[in-house]
Amino acid sequence: MKPIVQISIDVTTLKEAMDLARGSVSAGVDWLEVGTPLLLAEGLHAVRAFRAGFPDVPIVADLKTMDGAGLEAEMMFKAGADMVVVMGQAHDASII
Repeated sequence: MKPIVQISIDVTTLKEAMDLARGSVSAGVDWLEVGTPLLLAEGLHAVRAFRAGFPDVPIVADLKTMDGAGLEAEMMFKAGADMVVVMGQAHDASII
C-alpha cells in the first residue's frame, strides 16, 4: 500500500494558502489540510476554496474541536471537507 502524504496549510491568507496548495498537489501531495490558522483567519471560505480548486483531492479541516463537534463537522462537510480533526481527549460523543 502506497503511503498517503498530507500537508497542513498553516498560513493566514487564502491567496497564500491556495498558492501553497497548488504547489503541493503538483509535487504529489495526496491530501490537503486546511490548517487551524487558516480556519481561524478565513473560516469556511477556505474549505470552500480548497474544494473548488481541488475537486478530486481529499480535504482535511483541522478543527481540533473538543465540543460541539457534530455541528462543526457538519458545517465543514457541507463546505467540502472530507475529514475533520477532533481532539483525542474529547468526549466520546464528540468523537462519534
